[in-house]
Amino acid sequence: MGEMITKPDANPIIFAVCNVFFGALGYFLMGQKKKAMISAVICFVGYLFCYLPGLIWMFTCVYDAWQLGQKLQAGESIGENENAVGFLDNIFKD
Repeated sequence: MGEMITKPDANPIIFAVCNVFFGALGYFLMGQKKKAMISAVICFVGYLFCYLPGLIWMFTCVYDAWQLGQKLQAGESIGENENAVGFLDNIFKD
């Protein structure tokens, strides 16, 4: 398992909004750098081939960042590749 991330001053709204406008910036700000890079590529490819897959991926990442941000704000720690949305565990593995 990777490094644990703790940010008690985290703001889930900022993480979610950054994922809306910049694809994966919210993950990067959260400390999940590998997840941010993979997510940005998937979002870009989704928009490139057809707008809808990229849009679906973006909203999934927004929800995931919101949920993880709430955990951080509550004082809990998250893993480098931890996910709040179950099927993302198949993509972001340790």
